[in-house]
Amino acid sequence: MSGSKKTAVILLAMGGPDSLDGIGRYLYNIFSDRSLIRLPGGRLIQRPLAKLIASIRTKKVQAHYDLIGGSSPLLKWTDMQLEHILNGLQDCDQVISGYVGMRYYAPLIEDAIKNAYTDGCRQLVFLPMYPQYCTATTGSSFEVVEQVLSNYDDILAVMIDDFHDNKAYTDLLREYIDSNIAEDETLLFSAHSIPKKFIDEGDPYVDQTRRTVELAAGKREYFLSFQSRSGPVEWVGPDTVEETRRLLSKGWKLFVVPVSFVCDHIETLYELDIKLPQLVSAHDSDSIKRMPMFNDDIRFGRLLAELVRERINGSGN
Repeated sequence: MSGSKKTAVILLAMGGPDSLDGIGRYLYNIFSDRSLIRLPGGRLIQRPLAKLIASIRTKKVQAHYDLIGGSSPLLKWTDMQLEHILNGLQDCDQVISGYVGMRYYAPLIEDAIKNAYTDGCRQLVFLPMYPQYCTATTGSSFEVVEQVLSNYDDILAVMIDDFHDNKAYTDLLREYIDSNIAEDETLLFSAHSIPKKFIDEGDPYVDQTRRTVELAAGKREYFLSFQSRSGPVEWVGPDTVEETRRLLSKGWKLFVVPVSFVCDHIETLYELDIKLPQLVSAHDSDSIKRMPMFNDDIRFGRLLAELVRERINGSGN
């Protein structure tokens, strides 16, 4: 690549509210996205229904966020990883800038692209912070990217679909497991669930998740479950709560590994740390331990930097 061409690394993630007051807007944005949630009635009434559902759920979700500090730490951790990535790319023979683009809350994907372009970047590397590809997450973010890029005719876009079986990633995940699991604990991976309809339509998420789990577990015995299921549709299972109860009933202690997440946010801090223990007996709750997330671990940033480096070097520029 010519040293005069500026490149931008844009990290893509779901986003999260920065205050309790922002939760209504955050929920509306989520329920408005048919790539994530297909409300009945088709596209014409998706947004009116999304507004209604968001208004109904806001207070309940505010209570959940209040228990984890009143906001999502997702942007904080993503910003830190972006810094690690840029530091890992300092030896590249080109100027590389970094931006964060969130799907449902500021800073939005469209703003990240606009800022990168204004700063003179003409090659944009899009790196979703989802290890496994899913239509509802990476796919939805890529849809926004494509819509925004249709307004430009001089941008080269480089899309990194996933890193579910990247050796550095699965090795780091295994190291986290080995460093934190006790000898008497059973390994339970918990991934975000998706509607079964997505799988029927060819979504690779579940297969990629199973591959990640297989590589990260190594020779350990493990179980895989799925969390965050809601709404009257058929979801991929088994459900994390039900699987936890089943395994605890055998007298086992569990080491829970959130496998479709790379940093702490509502799904780990509330669903796994607070809600899951509440849904089992007080005695059994002492038999559940969660693996810490990568958060600001520089090793994670370095492996992401190598992913970006490989794609830049292989782009033919």
